Amino acid sequence: MEIRQITEDYGSIMVLVPHQDDEILLCAGIMEQAVRCGVELTVVMATNGDYGSEDGLAGRARLQEMLEGLKVLGVPEDSAVFLGYADTGMPKEDSFLYGLYEEKDGKKVHPSHCGMRTYGLPRKAEFHKQEYGEHGWYTRDGFMSDLKDVLLKYRPAHIFTTSVEDTHGDHSGLFLFVQDILAECGKEGYCPRLYSGIVHSKAGDEKWPKRESGIAALESPDQIEEGVLGSLLWEERIVFPVSDSMRTQDLKRNRKAVALSKHVTALKPDAVDFLYAFVKADEVFWEIPLRAPL
Repeated sequence: MEIRQITEDYGSIMVLVPHQDDEILLCAGIMEQAVRCGVELTVVMATNGDYGSEDGLAGRARLQEMLEGLKVLGVPEDSAVFLGYADTGMPKEDSFLYGLYEEKDGKKVHPSHCGMRTYGLPRKAEFHKQEYGEHGWYTRDGFMSDLKDVLLKYRPAHIFTTSVEDTHGDHSGLFLFVQDILAECGKEGYCPRLYSGIVHSKAGDEKWPKRESGIAALESPDQIEEGVLGSLLWEERIVFPVSDSMRTQDLKRNRKAVALSKHVTALKPDAVDFLYAFVKADEVFWEIPLRAPL
């Protein structure tokens, strides 16, 4: 285990996650400390979290909830970027991002429940619309292009994202895309440090994170084993302790819990205990070596 802190000279940070609430679960403490230290921060949301929605209203609600949660942490709206892609389910066979990653035809459109093109909020368009003046199609090539463009536009020194070991297809799929794109970026001299974190462990959401009283350190899932990247061992984790504002047991004053509470759509009755179980004394990642340039 290695303990690290976000300090004034840490270097720019990008939090790059699939769904609204993942940025809070994985990185609320990291983001709060980055704001406090004046570290450049960008928060990139890959999908609109619109699973089951037929009209995009749920996706737009979740984007707005993301902005409200970031505001609690002091992160300005200008630091948020929406890629605007779809969310179609958790298992790999249903997952939008994992399905895109496995797609052999880069130009094939993958329609969601509510559309075929990227979208954002009326007052804050998604990245593709901002850059190119039109909505992007839901294709593998489109997603890869947008992801590469956003990475090269901001060139963060540190990227915090999800893990290939995560059991949610969007989480593992996003990591695989990031890994491949960073290998391409290496040819252009851009080689950031890559951190991978887990939201949905192999132990199961009902078992991990462990529910206990108090704000304790995050404990090991029971079934993290060696994965396709090599060793992903609990003993090799990197720990980022959260500030005192996130250690109070009074969840109405705990800043991570307050930020999470803005995600009303995600806080369904059967998910409340799981999501609040991430209000812990630290946030945990693994640093993943970059692949050689393709």
